[in-house]
Amino acid sequence: MSETPRNSGRPVSRRFVLGGAGALVAAAGSGLLLPGTARADQVLTSNSTGTYNGYYYSFWTDAPGTVTMTLGAAGQYSSRWNNTNNWVGGLGWSNGSRRTVTYSGTFDPGSNGYLALYGWTSNPLVEYYIVENHGPYNPGSAGQRRGTVNADGGTYTIYESTRTNAPSVEGTRTFQQYWSVRNSKRSSGTIDTGTHFDAWEAAGMPLGAFNYYMIMATEGYQSSGSSNITLGGGGTPGEGGPTTPPPGACSATYRTTNAWNNGFNGEVTITAGSGGVTNWSVPVTLASHQTLVSIWNGTATRNGNVVTVTPAGHNRTLSAGQSTSFGFTVNGPSSPAPSVGSCGAG
Repeated sequence: MSETPRNSGRPVSRRFVLGGAGALVAAAGSGLLLPGTARADQVLTSNSTGTYNGYYYSFWTDAPGTVTMTLGAAGQYSSRWNNTNNWVGGLGWSNGSRRTVTYSGTFDPGSNGYLALYGWTSNPLVEYYIVENHGPYNPGSAGQRRGTVNADGGTYTIYESTRTNAPSVEGTRTFQQYWSVRNSKRSSGTIDTGTHFDAWEAAGMPLGAFNYYMIMATEGYQSSGSSNITLGGGGTPGEGGPTTPPPGACSATYRTTNAWNNGFNGEVTITAGSGGVTNWSVPVTLASHQTLVSIWNGTATRNGNVVTVTPAGHNRTLSAGQSTSFGFTVNGPSSPAPSVGSCGAG
């Protein structure tokens, strides 16, 4: 979600995916879905995020009409772009983490594109890529080479670069980009994210908290190409993907969905445990200088800087493994992110 200068003078990537409260309400309303429940294929041509067949998705382009991404069976998506300026999209999880991600498919980068596990952390704000395949241009090569790591049956070169006053998931910020670029390209395999995270840490490249999404992404820049990718694993409870429901009443995960100068939108996803839950309750603790402005798909009770959220009515009862979401708008800086406590029956 940024524009890292390349050696050729072209930007690596570009975008601020999330587009505003209207889109967020629609995404929140899509949460009532049993993991693995099938839907008809959905074709995306405009910027959006949400959940689909149990996975989180993100789609962004600065050239509408030149790219489509089709969401299919659980964990599967295909894309095709034609003379686009820049686009990125994929499927994954609403929060990154140390996980083993299995994927398979085909990827045609055209003259300039790449296939990567992609995400962000907060405190510090970091944009990270584990690049599995790319076209003629190595997207990490404009940064500083920081070593190599042997992982996932191959060798990756590690790079670090700095983005100054650039768009990010926390608004316009200065932040680091971390890259692991696979030397032997592939379009199917398994990624142990923890191995890369540890290698970055050892190279003096610390990550922050996994408050933001992680997706298996396709990106194209001033090119034409296509991909067809299926995720085979990597989900954790409450973050999308086929998983065993958590044993407790419910679990809750938070992500910042949009940020601007002195304000942001947040979303909490609640997933019922193996026994289901009725009248769930989730405490959200705001940081200093953060003030709740509005909330949707939930009812808020405030006590100091702690906001306890209960169902809006239509989403009060969840069966085993079922999910719902509520969202809110806050005045104040988006970092540090609000802290979500334990989800329980109300």
